[in-house]
Amino acid sequence: MTATLPVPVRFALPNDGWVPVRPEAVGVSNAAFMAARRGLPGSYDPTLTISGGWREDGATLEQIADESVAKLRLEGATEVELVKRRVTESEHAPAVTQAIGAMVAVEGRVYDLRQAQVVQGLVDVHDPDKRVVVIYTMTCTFAQWEQMVPEFQAFMASVEVAPEQTDEL
Repeated sequence: MTATLPVPVRFALPNDGWVPVRPEAVGVSNAAFMAARRGLPGSYDPTLTISGGWREDGATLEQIADESVAKLRLEGATEVELVKRRVTESEHAPAVTQAIGAMVAVEGRVYDLRQAQVVQGLVDVHDPDKRVVVIYTMTCTFAQWEQMVPEFQAFMASVEVAPEQTDEL
């Protein structure tokens, strides 16, 4: 079953090579949205995912970003490495941007993968103790990284939290 986000998010895919896919069709259970990049050489299709939910545990965004690194290890990835991390401070929408490297086995084949990830906190302006965390992730091979990073940046430039009709967030 596809997850849902507690806030509506609008975005545009970077180009026509990106095709929406049902997350559960490829074994992903925690994504609210997923797209695959078709038409590239090689046997690995890069993916974009959007996931997230309410966080009321007091964890910092850096701790939540660390959870993504730990999750890769728990899912069987090896040589997991945090390649780069940048923290962006903001009163209502702080974020952590990070690049992760890992070796991952998919259907018997081992891939040298990279993830570009933005972990964004959205603080309720009416109740600062309430926070939604949305995680945007692009996964590709090391060989695809240079081509895919600009596409992920274009995707992120299009992302916006859509205003809701209610006063909740």
